[in-house]
Amino acid sequence: TMDRKTLLAFALIAIVLIFTPWYMDLVVPSRALSDLPLDSDKLVLDEILSSPKANPLPAEKKQQNNVATKSIVVENSFYRVALSNKNGGSFSSFELLQYDKFDSTHVNLIDELNRDNMALGFVSLDGDPVLLSDNWDSTNPRDFVRASTRQQTVVFQTFFNGNRIQKKYIFYPDSYNIDVVVAFNKPKDYISRNQYYLSWFGGLSPTEKNVKDDLTHFGGYAYLGDELLTSSGKNENEVVATQKGQTHWSAVTTKYFISAIIPETPGVGASVGAKQIDGRPIYNVKINQSASSSNRFTLYVGPLDYKTIRSFDNGLEKTMSLGWAIFRPLGRLVTWSLAKLYTLIPNYGLVVILFAFIVKILLNPLTKQSFVSNKKMQALQPEIQKLKEKYKNDPQRASRAQMELFKERGVNPMGGCLPLLLQMPILISFFTVFRSTIEFRGAPFIAWISDLSAPDTLLSVGGFPINVLPVFMGLTMFLQQKMMATPGAGGQQKFMLYFMNVFFLFLFYSFPSGLNLYYSVFNVLSIVQQKYFIPDVVPEKVSTNNKK
Repeated sequence: TMDRKTLLAFALIAIVLIFTPWYMDLVVPSRALSDLPLDSDKLVLDEILSSPKANPLPAEKKQQNNVATKSIVVENSFYRVALSNKNGGSFSSFELLQYDKFDSTHVNLIDELNRDNMALGFVSLDGDPVLLSDNWDSTNPRDFVRASTRQQTVVFQTFFNGNRIQKKYIFYPDSYNIDVVVAFNKPKDYISRNQYYLSWFGGLSPTEKNVKDDLTHFGGYAYLGDELLTSSGKNENEVVATQKGQTHWSAVTTKYFISAIIPETPGVGASVGAKQIDGRPIYNVKINQSASSSNRFTLYVGPLDYKTIRSFDNGLEKTMSLGWAIFRPLGRLVTWSLAKLYTLIPNYGLVVILFAFIVKILLNPLTKQSFVSNKKMQALQPEIQKLKEKYKNDPQRASRAQMELFKERGVNPMGGCLPLLLQMPILISFFTVFRSTIEFRGAPFIAWISDLSAPDTLLSVGGFPINVLPVFMGLTMFLQQKMMATPGAGGQQKFMLYFMNVFFLFLFYSFPSGLNLYYSVFNVLSIVQQKYFIPDVVPEKVSTNNKK
């Protein structure tokens, strides 16, 4: 029956929408250390512990003891960073000037848990793990560097066993990219296997008002060949995944931002560690490199903007939540269309409303046919009820008689479900786009709807958020289904009508307001179309001559 098909359509939408956030986890399962093959010729990364705090340097291995802590502020049009001489240049602050938090302060991707970033380490010829974590000398006399009009360079240096090691940062105007160049003096004299690593410990700090949701998108990755290496740590004990091979990049991510280390010459291996600290996923990533390479890296710390990330042309977009693969092209089309409309109408709420009109117009021929089919079904209900009464003791015979009646009157019993099935891919794409695409982060509409990527909470009562758009969406959905329901329908159909609307209200209640706005407008347009533009029809018998 039509009710069963409608229920199936709703169930499909619900299942896909619910499981979309976990898509990346499904297609890229985490690899525990125990899952990796044992190899007697393991990477040098295996010999180094994942946290500098868990691996204090032996006194005789410290390269410096008396260098004071120094911080250099570097600024261009995209960021303002504080670069400490600890670790030879660790970021103690990384403010993104074009992105604000909910409290109107700039996004800062560094906090107390991830200040041990950009550290160099290796294994000495004596077999001791060495992490160059002390304060290095800075050869730059200035405390403030402006890279707004031309590139600027900051250099740090230290010594190990009398050998000089340098790390140079090159900052560019109008770019998130920062070049990092490492230089060793006679590395084969003190570095085992001539291999070292460049790390980012601690991941990135949360940036969103809904911290719990933000944390679900945290990740640590490395890309070797065409394989994405990651790890999952759900308790205080770190789980580390290590692999050797041609390494294109390592990265840590949040919902909207990323820090990626991209070697000019592919690395020779990587390590990804994960654990929990006070409920926050902490990712420690290392990229292993040969000291005989160019020793040049690009550090990208900035937004997970698809166009920018894709421009690296090295698979870095695999860190992004792009939704189910089958719907990704549609999702990219939706994002592109909304962005183009935004250049004409600089309000994404109005853009979503206009987009709903455009989709309704494009789907009009099919939805019109579907609504006509539904009205034909409604007109046949008296005859269907007579058949049910006539064959009330033989359900199979009643079902066959109904199918014969549909065939005789030229009615497709599944036609009324078409609008739902047509909407499903678009709803899924909107869900993915507004939930994880940075273009819509913080995009306001009107009044209390200040962020289309988040629920439109008007106020909270006893800690429970009162969201308006999901309620309005549920009301429009109820009215539309009420119009499509069979007159004089029995209790089962009425129960399904109410149950599915309550279910969808519950399902959509915490979804992005952009999705609820789109679906509400589309439903309103469908109600207007059904009421004023679909004529009443009476299914007549299909003539045999007409068939011929």
